[in-house]
Amino acid sequence: MHSVAVARPLEIERHDDAAGPRLVLRGELDIATAPRLQEAVDAALAAGPQMLVVDLRELAFLDSSGLRQFIVLAGRAEQEGFRLALVRPAPPALAVFQITRAEENLPFVEEPPSS
Repeated sequence: MHSVAVARPLEIERHDDAAGPRLVLRGELDIATAPRLQEAVDAALAAGPQMLVVDLRELAFLDSSGLRQFIVLAGRAEQEGFRLALVRPAPPALAVFQITRAEENLPFVEEPPSS
């Protein structure tokens, strides 16, 4: 009997914390699901919060399209003046950030900032 890896679609859960919106990502972030993240980010930033937290602890996979989303989002945070906090993912998703050295330039935190 062979085991087959089953793709987990991306789930995005939004929490409106006192510090600002927090997006919790679960599943796989790839070329097919990256537009959904972009829509969720745009909706979360519509009210002009001072902080956006993206919790990646339950992200199972990301590809270069997903990585690009976070690089662009970090630039947007700098340009628009809000604080971005990315809660560090577990392997193997973390490996993508490490191999590309993007981890060194993105605002990772170990835990979501307290409200």
